[in-house]
Amino acid sequence: MKKLIHNKLVWFCLLIVVVLIVNYYQTERKNEVVFANRSHEKRDDEEKKTESNKEISAPAQSKVFMVDVKGAIQKPSVIECKEGDRVIDVIKLAGGFQKKADVNKVNLAEKISDEMVIYVPLIGEETEVVSASMASTNNNTEKNEAIDINHATQSELEKIPGIGPTKARNILDYIESNGPLTSIEQLDAVNGIGKKSLEQMTPFILIR
Repeated sequence: MKKLIHNKLVWFCLLIVVVLIVNYYQTERKNEVVFANRSHEKRDDEEKKTESNKEISAPAQSKVFMVDVKGAIQKPSVIECKEGDRVIDVIKLAGGFQKKADVNKVNLAEKISDEMVIYVPLIGEETEVVSASMASTNNNTEKNEAIDINHATQSELEKIPGIGPTKARNILDYIESNGPLTSIEQLDAVNGIGKKSLEQMTPFILIR
């Protein structure tokens, strides 16, 4: 009888131990799952914060402008520059002025714009103070508008970059004496107009 009771107690104790062990492992497993979930959530939060910080700290990309630089400079060419640059910055990128450049005719402080033409005249070359955006028609000429030189009045001719009152009068006198122009190159024969002036004028005139 005593042996039977003893065996029952042993089995009962073993059962309790098994139950405790199973319960312990189940609890540990739940803790591991909870810890893993929290770690994953924390990692996701950190990644989101990192991405957000990158977006905030990433500098805005500057626009790239292409500017055509002509006239009395060292390296006439199309220059690539950034938004916010000024004429003086573009001139430096083009190698600087030639010795005979008329610097006083150029607005060095003007901000550039895309597709702008900057023309630097020679000393003694008849032209108004050159705004860098003159090729964008700051001289009362709309962008890409060309003037029919054979039918233009003096005031219309004076709207062309590089043409002042004297050159405009000379063009009219030449046409009156020689008849309508048949090519732009004929303007080279007009008194006061040289190759540099002709290069400056060409985008803004047409022959009809």
